[in-house]
Amino acid sequence: METKKYIVVIGGMNLDLAGLSGDVYRPRDSNIGEIEMTVGGVGQNIAQNLTRLNVPTYLITVYGNDHFGNILTQECGKNSIYLDYSECIIGKKSSTYLYVADNKGDMVAAVNDMSITENMTPKFLQERIDFINGATLCVIDGNVSAKSIRWLADHCTVPIFADPVSTAKASRFQDILEKIDTFKPNELEAELLTGIKITDEETANRAAGLLNRMGVKNVFISLGAKGILCSGNGETILVPIIPSNITSVNGAGDCSMATIVWARFFYKESVSLRRVGELAQAAASLTVEVAESVSTKLSVEAVLKRSNIFKNQ
Repeated sequence: METKKYIVVIGGMNLDLAGLSGDVYRPRDSNIGEIEMTVGGVGQNIAQNLTRLNVPTYLITVYGNDHFGNILTQECGKNSIYLDYSECIIGKKSSTYLYVADNKGDMVAAVNDMSITENMTPKFLQERIDFINGATLCVIDGNVSAKSIRWLADHCTVPIFADPVSTAKASRFQDILEKIDTFKPNELEAELLTGIKITDEETANRAAGLLNRMGVKNVFISLGAKGILCSGNGETILVPIIPSNITSVNGAGDCSMATIVWARFFYKESVSLRRVGELAQAAASLTVEVAESVSTKLSVEAVLKRSNIFKNQ
């Protein structure tokens, strides 16, 4: 199925295994809590958040012909994520992510088994580039290899939105920053790419400004509890978080990224930088209230309603 206007997300799709501690968390010990299995991966999370925001979304990824692969594809179908341009890799294990969250909802340890993503090669992408360039914009997550990210930067003609995923993968974008329209690193990823240690709003401003001068049009730096630093077109704004009853912060950044993408898709470039930051924080506040990496509470109506808190401040 193809729609006239759509978003393409290129990145990882995992089966997430989450260990959620109870009221007490003890390192290096067996903790009482809950274990949950959900569909995850940065690319998939962004795609699922987008479909919950009523954006037609195609996820370009790879998965195995195993039991986990069956679960992943079935869940994408339930969540209206189109996999028409994804590929099942015969004989390979589907990508899996295992993490443990403490009693405050913060991740304390994780292991990812994502070697299957190496199959998203330049040749794989070349076979899909016409469809990618027919999208309103293209989202790339850092699970794509550096070589393939470079190829996309050279051949993608629509705006590129990028999420570096982790400090281990952020350097994959180092040489293509001038090709990125919108970039959403966290403070550690921004530090790695700019060499500026972020300790407060002033240093975050400096890092964002440098990323702008390096060619990125719009920069959104996630600063955790301090908020999100938005920078573009000579303007820099820190948008605070919305206080929430936190269950798990896993997936909050992916939700923020999806909301930034949705804002461009829906409002084009007519919405202010501040408003985009407010919408991203509103959406993230809905996500941290649930254990899953994507909240079933997420909708356009819920985001707009939650974002009204900024208008009342």
